[in-house]
Amino acid sequence: MKKVLIGFIAVMASLASCKKSGNAFETATSDTLTYEVKKFEKKSDNCVKEDSLCATVRFEYPFFKNEALDQQVQTDLVAIFQDSSDSTVVPAKKVEDLAEPFIKEYAQTLAEGKNYAEEANEKNPGGFFVMPWIEEASLKVDRQTDTYLMLKANTNWFKGGAHPISMEYYFVYNRETLKRVKLEDLFEKGFDQKLLAIAEKQFRINEKLKTNEPLDDLHGYFFENAKFILNDNFTLTPKGLKFLYNVYEIKAYAFGVTELEIPYEDLKEILKK
Repeated sequence: MKKVLIGFIAVMASLASCKKSGNAFETATSDTLTYEVKKFEKKSDNCVKEDSLCATVRFEYPFFKNEALDQQVQTDLVAIFQDSSDSTVVPAKKVEDLAEPFIKEYAQTLAEGKNYAEEANEKNPGGFFVMPWIEEASLKVDRQTDTYLMLKANTNWFKGGAHPISMEYYFVYNRETLKRVKLEDLFEKGFDQKLLAIAEKQFRINEKLKTNEPLDDLHGYFFENAKFILNDNFTLTPKGLKFLYNVYEIKAYAFGVTELEIPYEDLKEILKK
């Protein structure tokens, strides 16, 4: 196994902060967050180049000096690639822990493919087709406010199939508690249906849909029972609350990601004071 390549690039991020004034988010004094960008890469032993029989794991992410915050960020990034409900998987504590199982699974796939090909065609030993695999993510600081820290992850994953799967994920953290922010942390109690109605109205405007137009598969949407839903993939922009739906989540792969930004002005009645 090749040695793990880890690079550290020291950076100072001086980003504009924002503060919550009433129900709006206004530009405030600037703040400075110090962190390091950590790079990690590991390849399988048989790699000649990435388009050969090769498994590659590659991550780039901010390494925070605050241990509690850094562990929370690591946990959330790992969760993108690892199903915590799978009892057969050893839980990863950091992204580096994801590399060995991924590369090992690829080696097993190569071995199984070779054995199958040799049993099926003795005249062509080893004649089987396996594509290179890749698992990668780039996590970056997207924005800061006095209260919140926003990160964005771009991921790419391929283990065979028609094409790689690229996804985008947002992470919002409370800078005081160091916990990941949930919608209920932002809104007054009983906000659910009100937020859903406001969001669906904006969604229909964006999609140029009439009020009573169905959100079913005949119209190109994957909403269960043709009912609009919000996910937990959101961030806080200077202008509003933005949700992001990844490929296959509510539309076909060809349509790419769908973004839905709701202005704070439309949410002022349900935002926490």
